[in-house]
Amino acid sequence: MTPRPDPRVEAQWLRKLERATAAHEKARRALDEVIADARAAGVPLMTIAKHTPYSREWARKIAERVDAERTGPGSAD
Repeated sequence: MTPRPDPRVEAQWLRKLERATAAHEKARRALDEVIADARAAGVPLMTIAKHTPYSREWARKIAERVDAERTGPGSAD
């Protein structure tokens, strides 16, 4: 088992992890939005899959989820 670091060192790493996680979540959400927009514009799912880290099926699921969120309850439509 790896010994725990000094609490100050651990706190520094936890802050770095939290910042990196927040940045990752923001970038992931932006990519999801672009996938949905590309699909809505008619870009084929296979083409989207070739230019993202997702398979065609995952790109479809992401686009459908984002579209549902956009048109779901409480949307501005």
